This record gives sequence, C-alpha cells and structure tokens, in this order.
Amino acid sequence: MTYTTSLKLGNEDQEIMNTLEFYASDIKFLQKLLSEVLEKNSNHEVKIEAEHFQNQFIIQQKNIDEIKSKILINKHEAAMEAKVHAGKVDERLVKDIHQIKIDANQIEKTIEAIRFAFKKFVAKWL
Repeated sequence: MTYTTSLKLGNEDQEIMNTLEFYASDIKFLQKLLSEVLEKNSNHEVKIEAEHFQNQFIIQQKNIDEIKSKILINKHEAAMEAKVHAGKVDERLVKDIHQIKIDANQIEKTIEAIRFAFKKFVAKWL
C-alpha cells in the first residue's frame, strides 16, 4: 500500500455531502409538487407521466443515499488509517473520494435533466 497525507482528502467529502443534501431536499420538493398535480388532475395520461417522475425521484434518492454511504465509509476508513499511520492514509481512499465526486456529479446532471422535464410536465398540467 502507498500512503499519503490525510490532508489530500481535504474537505471534498463534506462538499459532496452538502450537494447531495441539497438535491435530496429538492427531490422532496418536487415530490410535493407532483402530489399537487395529481390532486388537481385525475387524467390517465397525467397518472402515467406522474408515475414515471415518481419512479425517477425514488431512483435518484436511492442513488444519493448510496453515495452518502460511500462517503461515510471512506471518511471512517480514513480516520482509522490516520490513527494507525500517524496522519497518513492509503492513496486508494483519495482515489475513492475522487470517484465518489464523479458519481455525485453524474447524479447532479441526471437530477437536473429530470427537473427540466418535470417543469414541462408541471407547466402542462397545472
């Protein structure tokens, strides 16, 4: 194993976590808005589209939860390694957090695309 200073981990994990929290709250807001649309429309077409968006919200919330879990595991492993190796951590943990950031950015893009399509849906039915 190759070790590096724990400072290389920086605070990326917290920045990613904050971004994920924002999108999780955004999903909750969009779900409330979806409920309002469904309350005002009983049209079969609306229900089909609404189910699609609800499924997307569930999937993205699951993706957010998985990445948050990866962050917590990475953070825990880094803390344990820093204790054992005098402030040094396995370089794998630094690479892992960079991959987690890439994954979080992909979720961010996906949610943005869903939000864009959802706005069109809401404008059409509200």
